[in-house]
Amino acid sequence: MAGSWNVNAAQICFTNGVVERLSNAMEEDSVMDYPVSNTTRVFPPLIFDVGNKGDHQMEQLTKRVEQLEKTTQQIQTDVAVLTARSEHFATKADIEKVRAEQGVMRVEIMGELGALEQRIDKKFERMQDQLNPKFDKIDLIFERIDQKFERIDQRFNQLEDKIAAFNNSITWKIMIPTGLLVLAWFVQNIVLKMS
Repeated sequence: MAGSWNVNAAQICFTNGVVERLSNAMEEDSVMDYPVSNTTRVFPPLIFDVGNKGDHQMEQLTKRVEQLEKTTQQIQTDVAVLTARSEHFATKADIEKVRAEQGVMRVEIMGELGALEQRIDKKFERMQDQLNPKFDKIDLIFERIDQKFERIDQRFNQLEDKIAAFNNSITWKIMIPTGLLVLAWFVQNIVLKMS
């Protein structure tokens, strides 16, 4: 609506004269300030209807005002509830306080983690000190086993040498004379047959 109202709700009386006053007020520019223009004036629908239809519209206006009062009371209640709730809202100072507490907590946690890491390192050092002699014993056992395997390898090498020597002796003592005998027999049979 283009204009401001100068009529106070307390000035409205529910009598027959009110309708006349409202219709007169619509005609005067002192009650409503509308911009001066060539277009037709647009009056608020409530005032226009009240001016034209009389008491029936006044009753509707009364009902609307009552509804408006109820709505206003509800709005006041809602505002009171929101105001009460807003007391528990976090302020900038509260957020800064929480951030500071988080920073302190973070420093404490980092300190605890550092101390925990040192305790774990000490426990690992103790375990290492306890396990090192055991690992040294295991290393000695493996060294002894390696020495035994080396001795077994030496014995296998000696056995291979003996087998090779035996093969050489068989070759020289049995195979070569046998081969010579076969060759001699072959030569003798071929020579005899040819002659």
